[in-house]
Amino acid sequence: MTELAAVADIVRRVPGWHDAEPVIAPLEGGITNRNFRVEIDGATFVVRLPGERTDLLGIDRAGEAAASSIAADLGIGPPIRAELPGIGTLVTEFVGGTPATTEALLAPGALENVAGMIRRLHASGPIATSFPIFRVVESHARDAAANGVDPPEVYAELHEAAAMIEAAFDPQLLEATLCHNDLLPANVLATPERLWIIDYEYAGMNHAVFDLANLSVNCDFDTAAERRLLEAYDGDVSTRRLAELALMKVMSEMREGMWAVVQQAISTLTHVDFGDYAATRLEHCRQLCADARFAMWLEEIRRDA
Repeated sequence: MTELAAVADIVRRVPGWHDAEPVIAPLEGGITNRNFRVEIDGATFVVRLPGERTDLLGIDRAGEAAASSIAADLGIGPPIRAELPGIGTLVTEFVGGTPATTEALLAPGALENVAGMIRRLHASGPIATSFPIFRVVESHARDAAANGVDPPEVYAELHEAAAMIEAAFDPQLLEATLCHNDLLPANVLATPERLWIIDYEYAGMNHAVFDLANLSVNCDFDTAAERRLLEAYDGDVSTRRLAELALMKVMSEMREGMWAVVQQAISTLTHVDFGDYAATRLEHCRQLCADARFAMWLEEIRRDA
């Protein structure tokens, strides 16, 4: 079955669409799943062909559906037309727009808008799915090894640093907040009217600051941008928050690198060099750990715990 035929089959499983004649076109982007634009009766939707073995990447489809529904209700994410749990996909309304860039997010008002959306998601209440970041990186190491790719040598050094970071944080906050957990610039869509946050595949309960650090490190924000982000999210900028952000950037890069190590083991894509991607992100993680302020960040959190 071709991809287009597979998408048409998914569409016809949606209640009310059994006899639909969809017009289907691929959407660019995405290296885990394939996404398609589907037009039915004058309305446009997005349908995903889920990748294989995505559970090994930290994706929980029930958690994705729950978080996507919450985000839609909050007006943060696109409205949902249908959930097809047996297939592992959602059908969402097509909201258009273009993926954000760092430059676009730093435009007047944009970062404040995104920070406000993140804060609303964080305040929305719990779901059953957890994304415990310190366990996630460990499971990635195990799953990669079990599928024939040993973690790179730097993993042992980074794992020691992660243990120090975990010990410094309040354990009650580590899984206290519904987080997006994958705030790449491409997961923020900009339309002429507004911004959307999309793609809740990795959503789950985590530490709130992880989302802020994840956005910062993926956008390569400088110190001024980080202070602006914290000001928009918290209403002020504290020394503790800056330390939390710095340390969660370490965890964000470690997760991203180890995610790519798992992809080395399981992905069937040939146009993505996951080995190079993993090496780049893990080297940046190592550099963050080597920062002369690392011990100071740890002490700042311990002092205020």
